[in-house]
Amino acid sequence: MPIDIITPNITQQYRMANFQAGKREISYGQINMQRKAPNNTLTTKDKLMAGIGSAIGVAIPLAMYMKKQNTKNIFQVKYGLKEMLMMAAGGNIGGILVSSIGDKKEDMKKKWKEGAYQMALTTIPMLLIDSIIAFCEKSKNPKINNNITKTIGSIAGVLVGTNASLEIFNRLRDGKEAKKPERELKWVDMISNLDDAVAICVLAKIPFADKLHVERALPFIYGFCGYRSGTGEKRY
Repeated sequence: MPIDIITPNITQQYRMANFQAGKREISYGQINMQRKAPNNTLTTKDKLMAGIGSAIGVAIPLAMYMKKQNTKNIFQVKYGLKEMLMMAAGGNIGGILVSSIGDKKEDMKKKWKEGAYQMALTTIPMLLIDSIIAFCEKSKNPKINNNITKTIGSIAGVLVGTNASLEIFNRLRDGKEAKKPERELKWVDMISNLDDAVAICVLAKIPFADKLHVERALPFIYGFCGYRSGTGEKRY
């Protein structure tokens, strides 16, 4: 009795080719079980909205400083501790608010958490720097009240403050996040600490700081921090 050889039809061949290629697409009637790609990729819109928001957030306090100091040049603005912290807060809040338009509450929560982390990276080291410099300046001991001691002490404050910010962020994670590996400090996170270098030069009155004009970088540093906050839910 002859044996009929059943040749698979084109549809079966197509599905088998997809399976071998790793697409794993299986269809039973009207059910499509193809896996979807995770929605955690930064799009051009995400980047644009976060960038616009952070720029606006930085521009508002900067405009106030320019008016108060009677200057029309953003590079001639003088900064103190309060001005730095207000600009940092403006950049982070702006980046979060504008990029959150149309977002789900869960995504917004992640952005605010990232914003808190970016603010901690800015605030805690800077407050330590300000305290250390104030302590040095009150001392009557010339071995303490000098630029070298202020600088070394401030660098130690940056290291302590940065690690403290990271520890706080990891301890505030909720149940779902606690199952994931703890966040580690990356080089890109250190950009937010560049303002600490500026703070050391400005608050400690380092002689060469006036010639370098390092404070001119502050609006761009805080704008980048706001951008990081506005795109936080896509990166983590």
